[in-house]
Amino acid sequence: MKLVSKNEMQAIDIRTQEEFGLPGLVLMEQAGERAASFLLERFGTKTRFVILVGPGNNGGDALVVARRLFLAGCKVWTFLAGEKDKLTVATQANLHIYEKLGGEVKYIAVEKDKLPMIFMVADVIVDGLLGIGAEGLLKEPLLELVKAINEAEATVVSLDIPTGIHASTGEVLGDAVKADYTITFGLPKLGMALYPGAWYVGEIVIEPISFPPKLLTAESIKGHLVDQGDLAPLPRPVDSHKGSFGKGLVLAGSLGMCGAAALTAEAALKTGAGLVQGLVPKEIIPILQQLLPEMTLKVYDPAQEIDYSEYNCLMIGPGWGVTDEHRDYLLLALEEAKKNAIPVVLDADALTIIAKNNISLKCPTILTPHPGEMSRLLGKSIAKVQENRIGWAQTLARDTGAIVVLKGAHTIIAEPDGRFYVNPTGNAGMATAGSGDVLTGIIGGLLLQGVPLGKAAVTGVYLHGLAGDLARERLGSRSLLARDIIVSLPEALIRIYGK
Repeated sequence: MKLVSKNEMQAIDIRTQEEFGLPGLVLMEQAGERAASFLLERFGTKTRFVILVGPGNNGGDALVVARRLFLAGCKVWTFLAGEKDKLTVATQANLHIYEKLGGEVKYIAVEKDKLPMIFMVADVIVDGLLGIGAEGLLKEPLLELVKAINEAEATVVSLDIPTGIHASTGEVLGDAVKADYTITFGLPKLGMALYPGAWYVGEIVIEPISFPPKLLTAESIKGHLVDQGDLAPLPRPVDSHKGSFGKGLVLAGSLGMCGAAALTAEAALKTGAGLVQGLVPKEIIPILQQLLPEMTLKVYDPAQEIDYSEYNCLMIGPGWGVTDEHRDYLLLALEEAKKNAIPVVLDADALTIIAKNNISLKCPTILTPHPGEMSRLLGKSIAKVQENRIGWAQTLARDTGAIVVLKGAHTIIAEPDGRFYVNPTGNAGMATAGSGDVLTGIIGGLLLQGVPLGKAAVTGVYLHGLAGDLARERLGSRSLLARDIIVSLPEALIRIYGK
């Protein structure tokens, strides 16, 4: 599903009206009707609703909601922020209709002292104050009103996006409504998928209205919110053998860090890889044989020549160590990968080696940095990276020609052509040692099964997060370990692909 910025969504709205002849009042009516239908279905006609109406078109949507709930027999209190003569034309029209039908609208400026008491007896508060048009910090009386909404015990439903969240960046504009549900129209907005905004939206309900499909699916929209339709198929023919699902090489692990190699290899095997071999220091082979007997092992020896052409994917970096010897090994592996068109997943110490030595990537590559590794790759501070995660991921993908998986909340997958994906799965429990090693293995396991580079990155990140979510359901977020993600991976795969 496409994911749009504020400007992209506004452009779709304008083009729908100007190029396709659909009046703004029709779109507003549809948005309000869809939202009201959701509210009636979810809460019923016995519910007491407070409708908060802003001066813009988001307020017009809210007035359509108020009218339809009122006509359905609900108890509705409707409050207007601002003055009548400052409403948009379409919002003024809906205010006139609502009042002609007998609906009563009061002014927040006049009733603000009574609102907390009204919120106390309401069942649902509908936030139609600002929508996606919000820019700049909220000012009074909106700040006080947002605080009162958040202190109320009523269920809060925001229209399009919670008031106080920037629709493009997810930034909190001083304060923001903490919604239980956000009903958004046409397409989800970037600010709903990016933190901190993602924390405020609650359950997202995407309602279709008459935006032309060609506008909603335009190639010019580079953002995507990952859903199951974006995931790669994973066929498992009945006449398969282990050679059908690839042979991978893991260059990872060192004395004291051998668990990283085991986590990577096990995740690849659990994802469905046919065979995974570790190229590791001699001293950790006995440990790895105990940790993961299903992984075959080769002794890491710089003097020994490796036939890379027998492998279908290389996974390099977890727990490896940053040394000159590993730099030379990495350069050789990348050259061989280029020669044999072998996809490579680079993580952890491999990323640090690349950053320190300014190594160019000329083979099919997926980079999987966390923010610290991303800062080294870009030569920017972590704070700078986190300010614009999408933009920097796009920059690194464009400059290196690699798929970039910028881990975090939420993980961003960027492709060299500017397309990017925001992954909705995952949780804070996954902020634990080894979680990234597991992701490297999952993506590698998909590549070994013939999944194309971009699809492997998107699918791997989604499955990794889903497995983490399933692990949290069992264990909670505080006790979750990287191995728990692997343990939950089979259930995640079954949910998506069946048995």
